[in-house]
Amino acid sequence: MIRKIGFVGVLMAILYLPLAAYGQDDSRNAKSVEDINTADIADNSIVVLSQEETVIPGYVHEKYAFVSAACFPTGLQLIDYYGPPIDRNDPNLLVREAAMCSDRSFDTPDD
Repeated sequence: MIRKIGFVGVLMAILYLPLAAYGQDDSRNAKSVEDINTADIADNSIVVLSQEETVIPGYVHEKYAFVSAACFPTGLQLIDYYGPPIDRNDPNLLVREAAMCSDRSFDTPDD
C-alpha cells in the first residue's frame, strides 16, 4: 500500500512540473506598475497594463489599475479581470471601482 501511495506521489509530482513551467512572464507585453505616475493620470481613471485573449471567444484576461486619490496609500488599485473587454470610460465601472477603492481604504489598520 505504501508503494502505491509513493508511486502516486511521484506521478503527481512529475505531472505538476509542466504546469509550473506553463506560467508566463507578464513583462513581455505589460506595462509595469512602477511606470504608472499617478500625478500624470487623471483622477478616477483606468490604465490597462496588459490584455490577453483567452480560449473563450470574446473574453480576455486584463490587468488594469484604477487610479484615484481615494485609493490609500498608493493612489491606485490593481485589478486582475477575466471577461469581455472593459470600456475604460464606462461610468458604472468607474463608480464601482471607486467604491471598491474607498471601501478598501477603511480596511487598513490605523498606526
